[in-house]
Amino acid sequence: MKNILKKIAILTLSTGLLASTSALAQNAIGGAVQQGNGAYVQKTDRQDCLGANLLGIPGFTASCLTMTQVKFLVTPSNNRTAVWKGELPVNQRPAKRFVHNTTYSETVNGETTLYDVQTITEPNGSVITTLSYKQNGKGKSKSKA
Repeated sequence: MKNILKKIAILTLSTGLLASTSALAQNAIGGAVQQGNGAYVQKTDRQDCLGANLLGIPGFTASCLTMTQVKFLVTPSNNRTAVWKGELPVNQRPAKRFVHNTTYSETVNGETTLYDVQTITEPNGSVITTLSYKQNGKGKSKSKA
């Protein structure tokens, strides 16, 4: 009887932890839709002006480029990906495809998150920037005390 009660308690605890992890991911992006038992995806059309040094586009003379966030994804393990799209003015487009990799840090409530950033700029002016955070060491999170 003790073993059965232990198994029930462990199963209940495990189910509660999984549900709370899933709820945390959903709370991270309100209005998100869960894909099966996995990631929460939020389609969005939020606009912001991303800084030129983050984008790393050669010959781009403005301080920032207005881009639209088209997707934000959060997994139950708190890995995150944001995809932004924009377009360069005709006179500032590169002659060939250009890929720029860098990092971006963000501090919220005392916790600093380091994102890997990749910007791909095409000769037609299309700019796609992807920010990724993975807790497995490819992105890093540090608490500041």
